[in-house]
Amino acid sequence: MKAVRQLTLVILSALPLMASAESLDAAKAALDAGTPAEAESILAGVSREEERDELFYLLAETARQYGHYSEAGNQLNRIDDPVWAAMGYFNLAMSHFMEESFSRARTALRVTRSLAGPASNPAASEMGNRARLVEGLLALRGGNPTTAKASFAAIKTDSVMVPQGLYLLGIARARTGELHRAVQTWKRIESFPAALPGVVEARVARVWAHREQQQYRQALSTTESNRSYLDKVIADLNELRDRVRRDGLETVVRSEVNGNEDLVDFLRAGRNIARSSPMAWFFRFLETGGTIDGSERQLNEAFLAFLGEQETLLQQFQDRTLQQQATLFERIALEQADERPMQRGGWE
Repeated sequence: MKAVRQLTLVILSALPLMASAESLDAAKAALDAGTPAEAESILAGVSREEERDELFYLLAETARQYGHYSEAGNQLNRIDDPVWAAMGYFNLAMSHFMEESFSRARTALRVTRSLAGPASNPAASEMGNRARLVEGLLALRGGNPTTAKASFAAIKTDSVMVPQGLYLLGIARARTGELHRAVQTWKRIESFPAALPGVVEARVARVWAHREQQQYRQALSTTESNRSYLDKVIADLNELRDRVRRDGLETVVRSEVNGNEDLVDFLRAGRNIARSSPMAWFFRFLETGGTIDGSERQLNEAFLAFLGEQETLLQQFQDRTLQQQATLFERIALEQADERPMQRGGWE
C-alpha cells in the first residue's frame, strides 16, 4: 500500500513527501474524522523541529474547521515552506468560497499564487494553477468573462488542471460572443483522458456552440463523433475494471510507470497523469474523496465502485448526445423542407 499512499500525498495534496510522526498522523486522522478538538489536543504535544511547518499547517486546518479563519491565517503565516503555506491558504480560500464570502476568497487565492512562486517547484506551481482556476470561476460567477479568460489562460501547460481550465476558458469565450474561438479551445482538450474534468463536457459544449451558430450539420457530425468516443471510453473503463479485479490497483499503478521510474517524480509532472488513462482515473478517484484507508482489498473495492459510478455518468453523457442528435435530425429535416420549391399540387 506504500505506493498508493505516496500517490495520495503527491497528486491530491501536492505536498512534499516527509516522514510524519505518529502524533501528526493521529492529528490528521482526527481532522479527517471531523473532530478538530481532538486534533488540537494531539498537536499541542508536538515539538520536533523537522515537523514545524506541518504542525503549523495542521493547526491552521484545525482553526479553519472551527471557522476561526483569522487564527488559521496566523498559523499559516508562521510557515516557512511555501508549499505547506500555499496549500493552507488555498483551503482557506475554498472555505470562504463555500460560504460565499467571495472577496475574502479572492484575497486568499492571491496569497496562494504569490506563495506558489517559480515553476521550478512543481508542487507549489500546481497550487498556483488551482488558485487561477478558482479565480476564473469567481470572475465568471461575477459576470466578468474577460477577467475569467485571463485567469484560465494563465494555467501552466504542464498542469493536470489544463483540460478543466481550457473547458472553462471556452465557456468564458462563448460568453463574450467568441463562439468560433470557444469551439477551437474545446477541440484542444480532445487528446486528454476522459477521466479529467472538462474533457467530456467540452465535447457536449461543442455541439451547443455549432447549434448557436446555426451550423447544424457540423453539430450533427460532432454528436456522431461523440457517440463513438463515449462508446470507446466506456469500453476502456470496463477493461480497467477487469485489470483491477485481476491484478489489484497497486499493480496497475506500477505498470503505468513501467516499474522503473520514480513514482513521486512521475506524478509531480501533471502531463504524466494526462498521458495515462488509468492514472487519470485514479487521480479523479482521489479528487472526488476516494479514501486509501483500510486493506488493499478495500481499496480495490472502493476504486471499482468509483469506476461503476463513472460509467453511469458517462452513460448519462451518451444519453444527452442521443438527445442532441435527435433534435438535430429534426432541425435539419425542417431546413431541407424549407429549401425545397413549392409546386402546384403541394410539395415535390
